[in-house]
Amino acid sequence: MKNFLFSGNIIFAMICILTYIMSGLNPATYWLFSISSLLIPIFFIINILWILLWLILHWKYSFLSFGIIILGYPQLKLLLNFGESNSGGKCNSAVFSLMSYNVYGLKNLKDTLDNSHLANKTKFLSFIRQYQPDILCVQEDNLYADDVINKSDLYPYFHYLIQFGAAIYSKHPIIEKGVVDFGTKTNSCLWADILVHGKRMRVYSVHLQSNRVSKDVNKITDEQAEKNSERLNIFKRMLRNYRNSAVIRASQTQQILDHAQQAKVPVLIAGDFNDTPFSFAYEQITKKYKDSFIERGYGLGSTFVGALPGLRIDYVFAGIKHFDFCRHEVLQTTFSDHNPVFTKLYCRI
Repeated sequence: MKNFLFSGNIIFAMICILTYIMSGLNPATYWLFSISSLLIPIFFIINILWILLWLILHWKYSFLSFGIIILGYPQLKLLLNFGESNSGGKCNSAVFSLMSYNVYGLKNLKDTLDNSHLANKTKFLSFIRQYQPDILCVQEDNLYADDVINKSDLYPYFHYLIQFGAAIYSKHPIIEKGVVDFGTKTNSCLWADILVHGKRMRVYSVHLQSNRVSKDVNKITDEQAEKNSERLNIFKRMLRNYRNSAVIRASQTQQILDHAQQAKVPVLIAGDFNDTPFSFAYEQITKKYKDSFIERGYGLGSTFVGALPGLRIDYVFAGIKHFDFCRHEVLQTTFSDHNPVFTKLYCRI
């Protein structure tokens, strides 16, 4: 029995190694391996379970899964970080704050069974005033959410177009603004050149193509699902959706990078990327931009609280040569199916 289990452990270890190697590949070419961006966090948990099992049955066999975890340490750091989350001493007087938040249209404020709507709105405004980010990058904005945010009276400058879901709110003057048009209304990218402490910088608020798998995850885990064949069909649909979405995100990411390449000022890119740190999109962006979580994150960096919990898909990226982060925090809220990313940073040039 032990030999049979260990054989299974060896096969799983080989799959893990292949997954580590293949993470970050272009989904347009290797779409099957792009799914590894969802599997790697699960694989770490399974390896821990293998270790616990072998510590009970035969402790020497646990070294295999220990080795796989060590081998995957570079990937693990993208999920779990133990850096210094608030290094205020390293920030100079020109520090400013930026928050990226997919607000889900603030539907959670309205969708209540009682008359707590006004109380919920007050709580949200109190939350924004508590942190008072100098720049607020919003995704899944709408007229209702825009109206609520403007009632905070914090942002005299903003860039929001009704046909796009992304938005940028700023305490500092917006000099120029525009759109990176993805050709879709559901996902978008807006940019604005903002004058912060006398320095002009370009900020992108990004919402990349959604995977559209949350409802399917709920169905596939629903005990009321009548047949295994039904679950199998749902699973196949999830794979198709993820494949198609990953390819679209790769193209959208390149559009943003090409646009940012033309900027003659330091660049910040923030938003909901709908992709994990093991994805091709993340791999491409981090060639030129640093991730606030890697720089100043602490603990588990997950930002999504929907049907697939534990995912880190919301980011703040800054030009490697131009910015330094001195704070990163994922704020726990109930206003959306995403938690906002709050950062403090300064421009070095």
